[in-house]
Amino acid sequence: MPAEAKVVHDAVHGSVVFTHHFQDVLNTPEMQRAGQIHQLGLANLVFPGANHTRLEHMIGTFYLATRFGASLELKEHERLMLLASALLHDIGHPAFSHTFETLIEERLHMNHMEITASIIKGEFDILPEGERKRIGNAISIPECLEALELSPREVASVVVSEHGVSGLPPYITSLIHGPVDVDQMDYLMRDSHYTGVAPGRVDADRIIQTSEIKGKRMVIRRGGIPAIEGLIVSRILMNTAVYFHKTVRIAELMLTRAVESLGREELSQVIRDTDASLMCRLAQAGGYAADIALRLKYRRLLKPSLVLSIADMSEEQRKALAEDIRRKRIREMEREISSKAGLQEGYVLIDTSHPEYIEGKDVRGKTEVPILDDNGKIVSLTKLSSIASAIQRHPRQEYAVLVACEERHRERVRQIAKRVLF
Repeated sequence: MPAEAKVVHDAVHGSVVFTHHFQDVLNTPEMQRAGQIHQLGLANLVFPGANHTRLEHMIGTFYLATRFGASLELKEHERLMLLASALLHDIGHPAFSHTFETLIEERLHMNHMEITASIIKGEFDILPEGERKRIGNAISIPECLEALELSPREVASVVVSEHGVSGLPPYITSLIHGPVDVDQMDYLMRDSHYTGVAPGRVDADRIIQTSEIKGKRMVIRRGGIPAIEGLIVSRILMNTAVYFHKTVRIAELMLTRAVESLGREELSQVIRDTDASLMCRLAQAGGYAADIALRLKYRRLLKPSLVLSIADMSEEQRKALAEDIRRKRIREMEREISSKAGLQEGYVLIDTSHPEYIEGKDVRGKTEVPILDDNGKIVSLTKLSSIASAIQRHPRQEYAVLVACEERHRERVRQIAKRVLF
C-alpha cells in the first residue's frame, strides 16, 4: 500500500484503500453531504437497521471498481476513469435518495444523474446558499479530477451515459450502469446486510473472477452463470421484500406529497437538502407538510385500504389501469376518491406497478448479460438461463395497485376506490 494511502473500514467489504488524490475527492463537501442521506430513503421505518448512507454506498462501489480494474487489467487511464466514476456516481442525490425523484423530474426537469454530472463539471453547487463560505475553502471536485489527469467532463459523461462515451471502450460505462455493474452489486450486498434480508446476497468474488474483456465488451464466462443468476434473482427478491415493500412505498408517497405541497420555488431549494434539513423544512412549512413530517417522525403511517395483484384483475381492468398510468391519471383518481370519501386531499394515496408488467409483457434490461460461451461466441444470458428469461416477466412488486388512507377510513375508501379505479 502506498505510504500516502488511507484505509476506510467498510461494514460490507472490509478495508477500502484510498490514495491521496481519491482521499481529496472523499473529503469534498459534496461527498460528505452524501453521508447525511439515507441510501434506502424511508426503509428504516420497516427495517430498523437500514440507516446506511449514500456515502457508504459510493465507497463500496469504489471498492468493487478497484477489484474489477485489477482483475480485468485495465490500462491506467481507464482504471482511474472507472474509479472516479464509481466514487462520484451518486453525489447528486436529493434527500432520502430516490423517494421523490420523479417529482423533481416532473417539476424541475432534472434528475439526480444530471445534477451529479453538473456537480462533477463544477457547474452546479449542491450545498445550500452560504454554507460553502462558512466551512472555508475546500478543494473542488473538478480540481481533484484534474490532479488525477482526468477530464471532469469525461467523468460526468461516464456517469450519465448508458450507451457509451466517445473515446472510451464500452466496458467502462457498462461497469457503472450495465447489466453487471459495480453500482447494483454494492447496493444489493449493502442493502441486504443492513436490512437483514438474506436474498440480497451476491457472490461478487465469483462474478469478478469470471469476467473478462472480449473486444470492447465486458463479458462473463459460462462458469459464472450461477453467480449472475444469483445477482438478478437477488435484485428481484430485494425489489419485492425491501424496495417495493408496501409500508415503505406508503411512507415514500407520503413524503413525496408533503414535498410537492411546498411549491415549485421552494422545491428548487429542496434538492440541496439533506434528510435532516428537509424534515426541518417540512415541519416549518406548517399545514399538510408539517403533519406528514410529524407522522413520519413517529411512524404514524397511512394503511393499505385496497391491494390488488395482477391475478385479482380481469384483462380489461389491467388494460384500463395501464392506460390510466400512462396518461398520468393516478393523481386525479386520488383526488376523486378523497372527494367522494369526504377526506382531505393528500390522505388517500395510490401506488401502481409498471404498466408493462400489469399488461403481462416482458421487460428487458439487466437480464441481458453477455455470456462468453465455450465456443468463444457471446450469447445473451436469457438464451442460456431459464431463470433470467422468467425474471423478465416478474413484476417489481407483489401488487398491481395499492390504495392507502388513514386506518379509520379503510373500508369506506376501499369501496369507493374500486368504483373509481374500474
